[in-house]
Amino acid sequence: MKMKKAIIYSMALVASIMVTGCATPLPLGVIYTKVTLPGALGNSELQYSKTGTAKCYSIIGVVASGDASINAACHNAGITKVSWVSYSVDNILGAYGVYTTTVYGD
Repeated sequence: MKMKKAIIYSMALVASIMVTGCATPLPLGVIYTKVTLPGALGNSELQYSKTGTAKCYSIIGVVASGDASINAACHNAGITKVSWVSYSVDNILGAYGVYTTTVYGD
């Protein structure tokens, strides 16, 4: 009976590891994630003189709060013309995450 439980637990562990390896829109590490990604908005040929950021936070993957929208980042820096946008993610064990949108523009 103990061997059967051990096999079931091992299969559950392998299955959970395989599921976390599935493709996602953002690269995610199971233990730690720190990435910066380009946005699909703007024209990188434009010069910029201002940088605005907006953040949201996630705790234990259960509670999330904040406004990380492009609009919030533009408002925070007084940007009216967007050159480009980037996103960054800092996440530790899924317990604490910070998601930041950075807008470059004038």
